[in-house]
Amino acid sequence: MTLLFPSWKISTVHGLVGSIFAMLFLSIFHEGLKSFREYLMHVAVKSLDASCSDAKPTPGKRNWRSIFHGNSKLPLLIHVIQSILQVIQIGVAYLLMLAVMTYNGWIFLAIVFGLGIGYLIFGWTKFLYGDGSIQDCNDCCS
Repeated sequence: MTLLFPSWKISTVHGLVGSIFAMLFLSIFHEGLKSFREYLMHVAVKSLDASCSDAKPTPGKRNWRSIFHGNSKLPLLIHVIQSILQVIQIGVAYLLMLAVMTYNGWIFLAIVFGLGIGYLIFGWTKFLYGDGSIQDCNDCCS
């Protein structure tokens, strides 16, 4: 069986076990990356709110231009990092999807359990950095 790449051939039990652990850790990494992006967004919003409290905010005038060109101190670096992490997160999500599409039950279970373990480890941060709502942010492809 080939998994993701032509050079990743699974022909032994040891190869299957190694692939299962690789998919498990990749799934956990995916959940950790989502939580890290939420943390960065929390830092950026806090920075934006702090900069708006220094100046006299105009109600209804906070738009995308004021974030980068107005009195806001929201660093452009955070937005660039968020964009790079978004690309990595989507790439990992599609790799996990392609691995599931090999129709190997063990790989499927490893990914599902990895996502569950990752949420168990990192999911509680939504209540620390988010609004604690049930709706997940950026939950595409998982």
